Amino acid sequence: MIRKESGKIEEFKPEKLREAVLRSGASEELASEILEDVNEKLYDGISTREIFRIVHQLLDRERPSLASRYDLKGSIMRLGPEGFAFETYIGEVLREYGYKTKLRQFIRGRCVEHEIDVIAEDFNGKKSIIECKYHNAKGIHSGLKVALYTYTRFLDLIEGFKDGRCEQFDEVWLVTNTRFSSRAIQYAGCKRVKLLGWRYPPDNSLQRRIESKGLYPITILRSMDRRSRNRFFNANLILAKDLIRNDFDDLLEKTHLKKNKLREIVTEARDFYRN
Repeated sequence: MIRKESGKIEEFKPEKLREAVLRSGASEELASEILEDVNEKLYDGISTREIFRIVHQLLDRERPSLASRYDLKGSIMRLGPEGFAFETYIGEVLREYGYKTKLRQFIRGRCVEHEIDVIAEDFNGKKSIIECKYHNAKGIHSGLKVALYTYTRFLDLIEGFKDGRCEQFDEVWLVTNTRFSSRAIQYAGCKRVKLLGWRYPPDNSLQRRIESKGLYPITILRSMDRRSRNRFFNANLILAKDLIRNDFDDLLEKTHLKKNKLREIVTEARDFYRN
């Protein structure tokens, strides 16, 4: 039995761990070796944090980029502590999937003005308001209260459109970097609030959307210290891919980092995507 970050106790599921290791880019052979090593160290009540440390160390020994990918959740939490960078990151992820996005827009509803984290428009012109719920600690769920709040804002904007106060919105999303409670999922399903979070929905979660297109945040890179991270954020560069898409001199001009530091970060980014 293992102890999760939330304090919940559940049975260890080796296939779940194997899947996570394979998603980092590890081979089947390496995944099997890591599972064997973990099995030897298991004991009743071991924490998921300890299991993560063991796996991360083994992947790092094999290839650092594998360990970095395995720590995707941690890299998103390093975007904080506030949620502004997470909102920007979600906007960029959706843009990579073909959406037109606007960030932090003030929209007047029937009753009050709302600051909307992200407005997204798809290929067909359907517009969605997106509430981003960011957590900078593991084991925290986005619960029923935030789902209720998100839907209520949407209703006020629907009524605002009828009054001629704002544009029409067709859909509402709730996006989080952690998980949803069962009651939040139940309510969202009833009210048709689109949920996007960690491992939810199972076939098209935030995690899968990031991994399938390599849309990792810059904080996935180990050479990205806090000062450098903030310089990139201020330059509106939040995807690790941006570091290899842009010319080095342009990055230098935008971030005002020292050449040696920027070269270290860009080199790591190239190695990360090469491996």
